[in-house]
Amino acid sequence: MTDSQTLSANWPPSRGDYTEFVSRFGQERADRYAQAFHAKDPVADALFSGDRSVREIMPNLREALVAGRATENTFPEVAALIEDMASALEGIDEERFERGRKVYLSIPVIQHALAVGPGSLVHTYSTPAIADLLVNTGELTVGAIKRLSYTTNWTFSLYLPDSISRGGKGFVHTGMVRAMHAHVRRVHTTRGLDYSDWGAPISEFDMLRTWFDFTYIPYKGLRNMGWSLSKEEEQDVYYLWKIVGRMVGIPEDLMDGQDDIESSEETMDAIHSVDGLPNENTQALIDALMHGFVVNANMITGLPEDTLADWTAAYTRIIHGDEKADLHGISQSLMLPIIQMNVPSVQERFDLLRKDEEALSAEIKNNEEMVRQLLNEEEPAYLNQDKAPEQV
Repeated sequence: MTDSQTLSANWPPSRGDYTEFVSRFGQERADRYAQAFHAKDPVADALFSGDRSVREIMPNLREALVAGRATENTFPEVAALIEDMASALEGIDEERFERGRKVYLSIPVIQHALAVGPGSLVHTYSTPAIADLLVNTGELTVGAIKRLSYTTNWTFSLYLPDSISRGGKGFVHTGMVRAMHAHVRRVHTTRGLDYSDWGAPISEFDMLRTWFDFTYIPYKGLRNMGWSLSKEEEQDVYYLWKIVGRMVGIPEDLMDGQDDIESSEETMDAIHSVDGLPNENTQALIDALMHGFVVNANMITGLPEDTLADWTAAYTRIIHGDEKADLHGISQSLMLPIIQMNVPSVQERFDLLRKDEEALSAEIKNNEEMVRQLLNEEEPAYLNQDKAPEQV
């Protein structure tokens, strides 16, 4: 039996037909995805594969992440994770990474919140491969507001100066997010939950798909909202997220060639072809997400929740289009035509801003300060997994 025949035999049944995938996207991509459906993150999984409990591992990991390196008290499996993350920073183009950070901060924080909340997370939950996993491991809709805050917290931590350097806030948060993924896989395995229809839980493929929820999905959505970037700016943002992706455990070869929106189109088509159809779990999570975003926005702005719900639905439709919005039960919005009429003016102002170096620097500084203010200093659950009841 050839390697391709072996991979074909291991193609998860809910991922569609292997032969059809090959005809559309090629043998090389099909074989790599067949591997990625089952591959996990052995470096992070080693944290929970030995005899040490979560309550022993997590404080040791936090201490090492904050220090940015292993000490004489660091467990070997923790030291291995720290060094694997640090290897992603070797040879980094710091100037380019900084440009990517500033591209993010050139766009108002609330617009990014829309693109990553109703934009990215609607896309995240739209496949049963992820939605079923969240439900099976107890991450039900009641936790949607907190999960939205956790995602925001992590991403905000990445956009502060020197954040991903050893011991930086982004370094710490990214390491703990990676550990959280490993912990979920551990819980899933310990409970004996069946995930064979999709592959491994939080597989390499799942992590790649989620990587696009911080690159392709939000920045294509921002285009529709009037915040279109140049190709170079898109590529700088993608570069930043390639570094973060490697730190969080995504193999480099899966991200190779994904450099901007246009170069990602075929990969997104390939990913969506194996997503499966939305089910009751995807819809429940999307409904909870939309409500959670409105609740969070109300806490920040003080505006009435019904007004914010209409506003959020309008932008969700702009980001995803009516067909996908209808598929996911996004309500119609009275604000939609008004917002759409203003998109060209938003783009014009954004283009003018980027031509004025002084004004752009001031905007970046203001948005960075807002990120600092909104960064929740109450540690999210992924930083405190050892303080929760043990999950088995």
